[in-house]
Amino acid sequence: MDSETPPLPVCVKCGATLRAASHFCARCGTRSSQAEQDPSAVTETAGPAKDQWVPEPGPSKDPWRGLQVVGWLYGLLMLASLIFGIAYSVQPDGDFVLWATLAHSLVIAGFAFPHRAEVLPLLRPATFDGNARKKLAIAAAIQFVALGMVFYLMEMVGVPFERITDDMARHDYSLWQLLALYSLVPAVFEEIAFRGVIFDRFRRVLGDREGWLVQAAFFSVLHLSPVIFPTHFAMGLIFGWLRMRTGSLIPGMVLHAAWNAAVILLELYR
Repeated sequence: MDSETPPLPVCVKCGATLRAASHFCARCGTRSSQAEQDPSAVTETAGPAKDQWVPEPGPSKDPWRGLQVVGWLYGLLMLASLIFGIAYSVQPDGDFVLWATLAHSLVIAGFAFPHRAEVLPLLRPATFDGNARKKLAIAAAIQFVALGMVFYLMEMVGVPFERITDDMARHDYSLWQLLALYSLVPAVFEEIAFRGVIFDRFRRVLGDREGWLVQAAFFSVLHLSPVIFPTHFAMGLIFGWLRMRTGSLIPGMVLHAAWNAAVILLELYR
């Protein structure tokens, strides 16, 4: 009777299947455990040391529990968005963005804290290494060029957009307050929520690719504006790609904040 073929090893960083006897991951360049077991393996590493990386989660033993966490987190975020969206439609001059941002941040922090053992390793400065900076440069080039062109064309054909800087005039915000409210805070907390808590739970149940697509869809729908669903879905894919390829939330936060800040500055100075 033939013995079962042993499963192929996987990369502890990005989860890609490794070829037999390979010493480095072909996708991300991380040194594999096989290299340590093989005395004839090369001693040079491909890039910076990766001992700070936390292995990606495997299949969930309790998928229902993970989906419950996602359901409650996303449900509360959507509820807050709907409440403040309705309030804004009734009273357009109300300062609801500040309270909506605060509500979203508190909800996300409340869910991230019990799962801090998973989230905090993704926020360590050591994870923002040379590999992460390289992937960030690639993602930034794609987002600013491709999506910038899409928004430009949409504006040229007359698609209406709400101007973020209108809040500066209505509520006497300074530029720094506007950047904090629309750029920094959403970048930090939305990345923790979508590329941290939500993505990790979907990938355990559905797999990397499906989890990557679903978190991007959830991210776009949360913004409650059908006009920007496609562009924000694309942003969710880019931020999710950074999360998968770097094992860190920091590159996504940097790009997310930079994009939002660029939108504000373009509105002010063009």
